[in-house]
Amino acid sequence: MMELVTGGSGSGKSAYAEKMICEKHRQLCGTAEKPPLYYIADMVPYGRETEKKIEAHRKMRAGKGFATIEWYVDLPGRISAPDSPDLKGSCVLLECISNLTANEMYEPGGAENTGKDTVKCIIRGVQMLKERCAHLVVVTNDVFRESVPDSEEMTAYKDNLGTISRALAEMADRVTEVVFGVPVCIKAVSDTASGTRDRMKGIDAQEDGSEEKGRHGMKFITGGAYQGKLEYAKKLYPDAEWADGTGCSLQELLSCGAVDHFHLFVRRWLQAGKTPQELTGEILDKNRDLIIVCDEIGCGLVPTDAFEREYRESVGRICTELVKYTDEVYRVTCGAGVRLR
Repeated sequence: MMELVTGGSGSGKSAYAEKMICEKHRQLCGTAEKPPLYYIADMVPYGRETEKKIEAHRKMRAGKGFATIEWYVDLPGRISAPDSPDLKGSCVLLECISNLTANEMYEPGGAENTGKDTVKCIIRGVQMLKERCAHLVVVTNDVFRESVPDSEEMTAYKDNLGTISRALAEMADRVTEVVFGVPVCIKAVSDTASGTRDRMKGIDAQEDGSEEKGRHGMKFITGGAYQGKLEYAKKLYPDAEWADGTGCSLQELLSCGAVDHFHLFVRRWLQAGKTPQELTGEILDKNRDLIIVCDEIGCGLVPTDAFEREYRESVGRICTELVKYTDEVYRVTCGAGVRLR
């Protein structure tokens, strides 16, 4: 069994992940052989701030029976090494993928500096863990809902982390988002008469309860950047003709069946000196059947730049108004969609 746990900073995802792996470990302790319980730590101790975080996590784990393994890069190599602990049948908590991604990209011994591919290396490492462990819980981090444009370096990092998180969610038996300490299941595996298959909370991409796919009415798909929203939307609406808000014209927006990167169209609209009300009016007047894919950018720190503040709030206001006219609303996290309406 593998569970992927995600959430924002300070959301309680680490405490939830520890609770889950400890529960699985206790369940196995009634068997003939007590399996080992491992914590794979990958935060490099850079200075006082990271040392404090590491110490806080050690206190959380104290007395719970964890054996700590410090693996900062190259999971496949560490797992296959002759001196590696025997992980067969064990319970493992890996924390966290966001640190591991940064390590592989920027550490001297990481994938990017040794001629390897960061994404493939991490996915392969987790796959190897899953194949060996009885139970595996993996923690990742939601860093995808900012409005201010990223630097080139940060874009590459988020792209890698998003790709990895989506792949791990596909691999996992369960995906949980922790919101202020409250776990929300966004994917689970359930046994059915026809066998074991993935089920999404809310509506599955192939079984959303619609009598007629592509029926009239506005649709809205949101979530953080690099979460697989476009892929999910195309699975839901395979016949839609798409425009890209990065560069499409207003005429294209008003005549297309679906638009990706709607938030970037809003950005260009505001930069041209036009108002949110004008855009909302145009869409509602001329394209009420539009399928909209839009990044969720209202989280994170309030931008210091006045335009960035206006942009972030305008996207929220416009989308809030348009959603009033939708008959389907989805939120996508790590490639898994949950129907909100």
